[in-house]
Amino acid sequence: MTGPGGMDPLLFARARQLVSERTGFRDDAIAPESLERVVRAELARGRSLGELLTELQNPESPFAQVVVRSSLVGETYFYRHPEHFRFVARDGVPGVLRRNPMRLRGWSAGCATGEEAYSLASCLLASAPPGMPVEVLGTDINETSLAHARRATYGAWSRRDSGPHLFPLYRAIGEREVVILEGVRSVTTFAVTNLMGPLPDLFGFFEFILCRNVLTYFTPAAREVAIGHIVRALAPGGYLFLGTVEVDRVPDGLVRVGPPELQAFHRPETPLAPPKALVPRPARTGHPRMTPPPVALPPPEPPRSPSQFHLEALERIEQGDVPRATLMLEALVRQFPDYLPGLLELALLRERNGARAAAYPLMRAVHARAAKLPPDQLVEGPECLPARFYKASADAYLNQGAAE
Repeated sequence: MTGPGGMDPLLFARARQLVSERTGFRDDAIAPESLERVVRAELARGRSLGELLTELQNPESPFAQVVVRSSLVGETYFYRHPEHFRFVARDGVPGVLRRNPMRLRGWSAGCATGEEAYSLASCLLASAPPGMPVEVLGTDINETSLAHARRATYGAWSRRDSGPHLFPLYRAIGEREVVILEGVRSVTTFAVTNLMGPLPDLFGFFEFILCRNVLTYFTPAAREVAIGHIVRALAPGGYLFLGTVEVDRVPDGLVRVGPPELQAFHRPETPLAPPKALVPRPARTGHPRMTPPPVALPPPEPPRSPSQFHLEALERIEQGDVPRATLMLEALVRQFPDYLPGLLELALLRERNGARAAAYPLMRAVHARAAKLPPDQLVEGPECLPARFYKASADAYLNQGAAE
């Protein structure tokens, strides 16, 4: 190996190109030492440089994925940047609650081994009114890091003096390790996603998004792409928190809240008015400037009905993919809050999964909405049923809970 860090120049160049394409990282954020360790380990197994270079041509190959993972930065710990969590508890949650949401949802984008996601979950649980459901999603490109997060056990490296223990989060299991409290763990899920692509629609929208100390490694172009994808998932009235030096402007559609060093942004419930279009001035010759003809856009796809979304979720349930079905039903009731079959389906799914506290608000919503309809009015769904069916179902569930 004769290139940077002793690596073959051609192999290093292709590896660096691969990492940049997959992650958006700048060249100087990709440490040659990390790549060299991976290559040396493969050579020690009897692989040749030619084999490794060929495998790098396929981004989905095992070696290519190892190369990408070796370049990722996993530095994180509980309550890192405590000022963000204090803002969420003091200002963010009360502001969001004025919209009367059915639940509070948070997203830790680029969560690495999960400390940030669990910190956000504990903050929301401690700040939400009693009985208000809380959901937090942690995403990262590295499945190995997410596997660590799902184990929910951490050592001293995750607990620093600079990250004070602000809210109930973990308990000790021996002298050196802690385990995340079950209540915090039960509202936190993890999924592999890449910030260079949009978050899948099935994950829905979030009132609180944290993406800190991630974008600092991105190229300027990749940073703009990632911010656009993140902002797209922010609910009206929601808050976005970025790292201290990651952006030098307010993301489009948002307004800054708090001091500039907080790097906190808010999406107004009423969209910001676009800047006024400039009126073209006559050219010096006295002739008006030519305006290009409008570009014909393809016709929009017809919107899908709630029943179609519902049927897709039912297919997931039949396939045994309950987590994905749950996410799809949650997105369905957010988009169509008056769709009775979706509310009832999600409530029953949560009941079957042992989350009765989260099922009750949904059943109350089913009862309230069904009571406003004529008893014999048919409600559209995978199966058209009268409104009295939904009211009776909710009555039976709620009365059973009261009896218990």
